[in-house]
Amino acid sequence: MAKVKEAFKMKYQGNKNAQIVEVAFAAGEEVQVLREFKNDACLVKKDNQVFNVPKKYIG
Repeated sequence: MAKVKEAFKMKYQGNKNAQIVEVAFAAGEEVQVLREFKNDACLVKKDNQVFNVPKKYIG
């Protein structure tokens, strides 16, 4: 588990027919990191939404 350093928003689309929704991440929120890349990390939010986010947002 990792914690979000600063609040930010990302867009999420569950499948190609679903609407795009904006998802907010709060500072201090716990997320699960699946994989880390050079500048990004693949993480899962508690409701099983998967995101690729810049590493600067997690710690």
